[in-house]
Amino acid sequence: MNQLKLYNSLSKAKEVFKPIDPEQVTMYSCGPTVYDRVHVGNLRAIISADTLQRVLRYVNDYEVRWVMNITDIDDKMIARSGEKFPKDDPMQALLKLAREYEGRFMEDIEAVGVESDDLSAWPHATEYIEEMQTLIRALVADHIAYVADGSVYFSLKAYEATGRTYGQLVNVEFDAKARIDDQDQKQGAGDFALWKAAKEGEPSWDFELDDQELPGRPGWHIECSVMSTGLLGREFDIHTGGVDLKFPHHENELAQCGGILARYWVHNEHLTINTEKMAKSAGNFVTLESAGEPLAFRLMVLSAHYRSQMDYSEDALVSAEARLKSLRGWASRIVNNAQHGTHDANIKGLQEQFDTAVNDDLNTPKALAVVAEAEKITHYSDDLYRFMLHIDQVLGLHILELMAKVADYEGVAELLEKRAAARDNKDFATADTLREELQARGVGIEDTPGGQVVWQLF
Repeated sequence: MNQLKLYNSLSKAKEVFKPIDPEQVTMYSCGPTVYDRVHVGNLRAIISADTLQRVLRYVNDYEVRWVMNITDIDDKMIARSGEKFPKDDPMQALLKLAREYEGRFMEDIEAVGVESDDLSAWPHATEYIEEMQTLIRALVADHIAYVADGSVYFSLKAYEATGRTYGQLVNVEFDAKARIDDQDQKQGAGDFALWKAAKEGEPSWDFELDDQELPGRPGWHIECSVMSTGLLGREFDIHTGGVDLKFPHHENELAQCGGILARYWVHNEHLTINTEKMAKSAGNFVTLESAGEPLAFRLMVLSAHYRSQMDYSEDALVSAEARLKSLRGWASRIVNNAQHGTHDANIKGLQEQFDTAVNDDLNTPKALAVVAEAEKITHYSDDLYRFMLHIDQVLGLHILELMAKVADYEGVAELLEKRAAARDNKDFATADTLREELQARGVGIEDTPGGQVVWQLF
């Protein structure tokens, strides 16, 4: 059996995947900050993580404990909730905004084929404030963090003085005057906020630290460190996210946890638009509702390797929509004509090629090329049907699930019988008229030596 290999940002090399527990994989994905609709660039990261957990489950037979967080407290959320709900109490405004956009996020990921039940937990940052405070106290006690003007900062100098390395995922150099967040009380350019002092009109939590009262809210980076380790353990298998999260977010997560967190860091590349990174701050983003058929968008994402930049375009989406229709039509043709079936001896070889492709650092373009070869098979067999099910499980395209049995369409079975009788009687004019009526009802039809072959039109 070929083994799963993943490119690990920690080692900067492709490695054979070996989980801590040989039976269960633990995996954490950075989820959304729910202050607005996610854009399709965000969804590429979710689809990449979902594909990984599917390959773990359905190709390598692991149980997967997959956790994705919901960031429901940060600077962007505070600003947006104040704008949208100015008359509400700041905390209530924050939670109201979070509920609204979390709901929309869940709708979007379900639409692109991510099954929420595949996730073991959806932790919310606001549910882990006490645990964040506990970690902050420990970092202060270890002299790796310090208090300044009501905020608490992580000291990069003190951290590196312990012999640990900052910059495991990327090479990092700080300008002496650099600032990577909005706080000016830091002692060092690379220091970052663990806890931010309360500001008037913002939601805040009480925090007692070494007999000091420090009302405020957590920094962004501490949230993921606490939620991931709280649910998956001090060290877990896989951490996923976009390449833009490597620094500072993931580097800071690692540092807060003493340099040990996930064994494998799997990062997907950007989805660009007009060759520029898609981002809300740049105003060049596209939401799912503007991207056509959601599962066609998923197919478009899978058509490129997750570690390659991919440019979003209408042409690419139209091509993916046509490809998805072709796959659905193929599945429909096969299943609707099981009576014409023959045994296909090469299915096993095709599935081995497919599994080898996805096990090679999630090479979905190569896997889709194998699917295209399978698509040339036009007769039903149990092996082919099982392979179709396997394709759906691994790629999440639902080509079988969305297919209908055309015989179940009202009146179709009767029309097919009439058309067969017309052809037997060499009444081709009537047969052609009936073909047009069947096509108008969404049924494709082809005459073969074995009889009429039918399928669902998409």
